[in-house]
Amino acid sequence: MNPWDGKTAAFMRTVTNILILNILWVICSMPLVTIGPSTAAMMAVIRKWHLYQDHSVFRSFISEYRTYLKQGFIVGTPWIIFGFLLVIDVVYFLQIPSGAKVIFIGITAMVFLLYIMTSAFLFPILVHYQSSGIDLIKQAFTFAFLDGKTSLAIVLMWVGAGMVLYYAPLMIFVIIVPVSMISFRFAMVSFGKKENLPKAQSTYNI
Repeated sequence: MNPWDGKTAAFMRTVTNILILNILWVICSMPLVTIGPSTAAMMAVIRKWHLYQDHSVFRSFISEYRTYLKQGFIVGTPWIIFGFLLVIDVVYFLQIPSGAKVIFIGITAMVFLLYIMTSAFLFPILVHYQSSGIDLIKQAFTFAFLDGKTSLAIVLMWVGAGMVLYYAPLMIFVIIVPVSMISFRFAMVSFGKKENLPKAQSTYNI
């Protein structure tokens, strides 16, 4: 028996699961209003892969979608749409001929920076700590600035993914889950660091 057969089969299974999960996310996010629950479900499946070595995909995704349906609609979808609007605002202000556009761009860019840093932890905290509502946003914001290096690393990864999607939109079918997996691993490292701090333990009920 070829000793590589087991490793090759495991690798192919992992790649297949990633592609299936990515396609499920794309399909379930097509109505834009469902992008929040879809993203939460995807991140929850990734969490199972990471913590429990549970490699199920379709059944887990459907189960997690139902679990995070409410929070996905209440927080996730509005949060993601708000990000799209910020990008549109920046593009719009760049078109303004007036010199005042520098002020508008500066304000919008600052808000967008705070937004993307908070976004780095939003969905990992949603599925890992089961946080909800405004508390979820507060915790994501706090973690973003408690561990600026990690949040910056996550942000840079997503900026890179965004540039890839800009030039090759069809990559959306393969790139979202791998980047989310790396982001979640980074977030878990950050959670591990902060869970040792009494303040963090009190804040997150650890």
